[in-house]
Amino acid sequence: MILFILTGVIITIALYQYFVQHFKTFSRLGIPGPKPTFLLGNLPEILKKGQLQAIIDWRSEYGKVFGYFEGYTPVLSVSDPDLLKEVLVKDFENFQARKPFPLAPRKSLGLFLENGHQWKRSRTLLTPAFSAGKLKQMFGIMNECTDHLLENLKKKTHACKVIDIYDLYQCLTLDVIGRCAFGLRTNAQEDNEDPFLINVRSLFNRLSKTMILPAVLLVPFLQYFVFALKNIVVLFGMNPVVWIRTKMREIIQIRKDMGANASTFDLVQQMLFSKAKDGSSAFSEREIVAQSMTFLLAGYETTSTVLAFLSHLLAHNQPVQKKLAEEIDDIIGEMDVNYENVKDLPYFDMVFDEVCRLYPTASLIVTRQAKQTATYSGITIPAGMNIQADVWGLHHDEEFWEQPTVFNPDRFRKENKQQIKPYSFLPFGAGPRSCIGSRFAMLETKIAMVRVLRQFSFLPCDASKDIELECRGAIVPKNGINVLVESRDRSRKISRYS
Repeated sequence: MILFILTGVIITIALYQYFVQHFKTFSRLGIPGPKPTFLLGNLPEILKKGQLQAIIDWRSEYGKVFGYFEGYTPVLSVSDPDLLKEVLVKDFENFQARKPFPLAPRKSLGLFLENGHQWKRSRTLLTPAFSAGKLKQMFGIMNECTDHLLENLKKKTHACKVIDIYDLYQCLTLDVIGRCAFGLRTNAQEDNEDPFLINVRSLFNRLSKTMILPAVLLVPFLQYFVFALKNIVVLFGMNPVVWIRTKMREIIQIRKDMGANASTFDLVQQMLFSKAKDGSSAFSEREIVAQSMTFLLAGYETTSTVLAFLSHLLAHNQPVQKKLAEEIDDIIGEMDVNYENVKDLPYFDMVFDEVCRLYPTASLIVTRQAKQTATYSGITIPAGMNIQADVWGLHHDEEFWEQPTVFNPDRFRKENKQQIKPYSFLPFGAGPRSCIGSRFAMLETKIAMVRVLRQFSFLPCDASKDIELECRGAIVPKNGINVLVESRDRSRKISRYS
């Protein structure tokens, strides 16, 4: 009995010493940061403030490079452009892996979370699906889905001038990604009870509210129990991920039955029937499901958020809205919007970049993990260390941007753009792991906003002055975005704003 107690005491002391040393990781490296609490790290402050606000506050206190503990896991936050250039581009081979996501499945992660050879193979096989030629093929689908958006705007502006524009954009982007990626005709814009819409929204809502993630951050070993229980959970209708995966498998089986010569083109067809260099099939069914989940969730969340932030900023910056509408009138006029003319909108490009600077939705998901220990300008990054690019900090830094909280598209005028500090603007990441769907997202945004602004104008309302943000992977508006929408008198070219 005494031996048993003594053994327990020794183990307890050893564990205590281990954790004490673990939470001194950054102090040993000479890297500043908030003091972690024993066992909990900096998780209490993250949960209290939200991760985005906590990082904003820590950056203000500790500078462009600091360390914090996401529960047990040490994370190096970096908003120094020169160091990010080393991590994301110059020394990419050492930082090819992303920071692990605690609730990621054990196999078939999808492109966003894959690493090593698996990531290289997937990136190579998926890149052709986002070529200019393929985007041109997708244009018609995006345009058709935008028809439904315009109809919904007409109905809502007749019934109520103030609307939650974010809700409409979410339905649009789900329909677009559903058809472009999977040939799946979701009906989100016409049916609020569309099963895909309900399950995708349920997934994101639970990501922002569940206590499972904080528990896994504190005790990473718990993730194995989470996945062991997932099939039990779905029996009670509580797992939208399993529901979506099941539907994806049904789509894949339909495509297999249709065969490789089917006229349909989309991402599933590309993944199912493309060939690797050795002649074997590019992806297994499990991999196709994982990749499909990645593009479904990313395509739904990020583009709808950018569209919503853009609408909000136009409502509160009438001169910019007027100038953007005039460009659309001058370049496109009464012609049908097509792939060529929607690309030739330089002021729109400036506005788009400024929206992405002011509200970078990918603020907390540009991450890497060091393979080997490396030192840059006196900062040592040990092997296994997780690096998080603090994109929000970069985009709001007074050193790189004059009056960074002010919405000013002229920052991205051609002559001004050349003066921007390299790697201080990272809306889609940088280097070989930059966002594969960035051109897809921008094309979808352009089609939707150009066509909306030809018929409608955004005005501010009392409910739209301040936006509360939350992080659920991407940075999104917590309570939607309300704007006043009015039908536009095209003959006056919104002269009432002059």
